[in-house]
Amino acid sequence: MHVVNIYMILFIFKTMTLEVLISCMNQADAAIIRRTKVQSNVLVVNQCSVNKEESFTFQNSREELCTANIFYTTERGLSRSRNMAVYKAKSDICLVCDDDETLEDDYVQTIVSAFEQNPTMDILTFKVHSPRKLSYPSHRKKVGYIEAMKTVSWQIAFRRERIVEKGIRFDEKMGSGTGNGGGEENKFLFDCIKKGLKIQYIPEWIASVAQTESQWFKGFTNEFFYNKGWTNRRLLGLPLAWCYIIYFSIMRRNKYRKDNTFFNALYYQFKGTFKRV
Repeated sequence: MHVVNIYMILFIFKTMTLEVLISCMNQADAAIIRRTKVQSNVLVVNQCSVNKEESFTFQNSREELCTANIFYTTERGLSRSRNMAVYKAKSDICLVCDDDETLEDDYVQTIVSAFEQNPTMDILTFKVHSPRKLSYPSHRKKVGYIEAMKTVSWQIAFRRERIVEKGIRFDEKMGSGTGNGGGEENKFLFDCIKKGLKIQYIPEWIASVAQTESQWFKGFTNEFFYNKGWTNRRLLGLPLAWCYIIYFSIMRRNKYRKDNTFFNALYYQFKGTFKRV
């Protein structure tokens, strides 16, 4: 029997567990679990002023028993929070979740079923309702480097064992709290692809995100473009970063033209590619 067939059989007969990984700051209690409408195991990393841990069980809407683990930490940085969550999680599948997200009632079944039906996939991305009105393909699609550039963190679910096995981590020099802008989820997916992990997009809704406030995006300022240049180099290297800077500045001009000029966008992005961190 082929190795792939054995692999598929093992996953069909194994009941996979799902764990939601929530990164947040200065939460007074566990209320974020209820607000997010978690129906599975959950791990919360709460960056605040104390270091402590809290664990408890709760029943979901199906009266199933779920486990909640909350880690209060004085560490700062979204990528550090994500890494702590990944490496302290216990379940088979992990779902990356923001602190302003509301999960769909059937998200557990949607995600677990998708992994069961795609046993050779290590990472799956899904659809999330967002004020940004993101455009999603209507069909399943392999996620390569181009698609990874367009993916945001709250779309991502993965087999935890594969991430840990490959030693993949969110880049702690990127993301909210670093002063270097975002892009940590794109770098995470790039690293996964480089290490041979397989990623597929599934056209199913799993959540809604409010995006009422960003810790790093304050508009299309000079600083935004400067950090974007640095991020592009970290993702793509040179000279691909320069090519993408030109493409972005031209093709997204209508998006930023109210806040900044085309020449400023170009200048500060190119300048950012020389930033040292």
